[in-house]
Amino acid sequence: MFGKSATAAAAALALLAAPAALAELKVTQIADGVYTLAGPFYTSLAAVGEDGVLVTDPANTPRAEEMKAAIAGITDKPVAWVVLSHEHYDHVGGTGAFPGAKVVCHSACRTVFDLNPMADTPDEVDLEFDDTLELDLGGTTAVLRYFGPADGFGSSVLHLPEQRIAFTADLYEDRSLTTGMWMDDDNYLAILRVLRELKAMELEHAVNAHSHDTSPEIVDSSLAFVEDLYAVAGGAIAGAVLVSVSPPTLTMALKPSSKFAGWRALQSAARIVLSV
Repeated sequence: MFGKSATAAAAALALLAAPAALAELKVTQIADGVYTLAGPFYTSLAAVGEDGVLVTDPANTPRAEEMKAAIAGITDKPVAWVVLSHEHYDHVGGTGAFPGAKVVCHSACRTVFDLNPMADTPDEVDLEFDDTLELDLGGTTAVLRYFGPADGFGSSVLHLPEQRIAFTADLYEDRSLTTGMWMDDDNYLAILRVLRELKAMELEHAVNAHSHDTSPEIVDSSLAFVEDLYAVAGGAIAGAVLVSVSPPTLTMALKPSSKFAGWRALQSAARIVLSV
């Protein structure tokens, strides 16, 4: 497991690193024709269909080249779709390493890309969607779904329903949520909705862009944590409306269940209060 906050500086350096400086990606088959490509700092999904390969979040150009080499060891089919989980710069670089592939992202992504020309953002977004987009890979189906602005404006879930696999980024970690300054861009109302949807999918694998662990139990425990905090925050906010208590005062009063000790609950509670 590796947290987003712990790898931010390394990820930024990776944007400038030479390909030779990157560690070899670890390729793991998690279903027929579906693989995780792990390292450094990220985990991507690769789904092989009869019409080509779908990959997620290359992150940066050196890592994308490593992904391309790893995929060549799996199949001779070309990468036909590059799916970006959301608009944040540390996930969207390297799409140019896959010539001819369609870049896919939520419709909110393009506006952010246009605002930040210094980042390694895609030159074009070929396929956009607002709520749902279904991709036929040839023999398998990938579904992109949007449940609201969770981490950034365009956070989406990639679901392979036949294989019971989903890919997300920056929405949860193992026994914690996104930490520190990264939390400032999170809306936990949407994150709560996403976690509920992921649980309802009854997944075999929940692939997280910042973890090597694909266990769906991590989704379950993260959902229980957010629901507990939301219930506590909701009650506090309902009372605060009548007495004009400020969000910082509310946050200090929140006491999540003791079973979530060690989950940085106070910091997470502050973000939930501000989200509400």
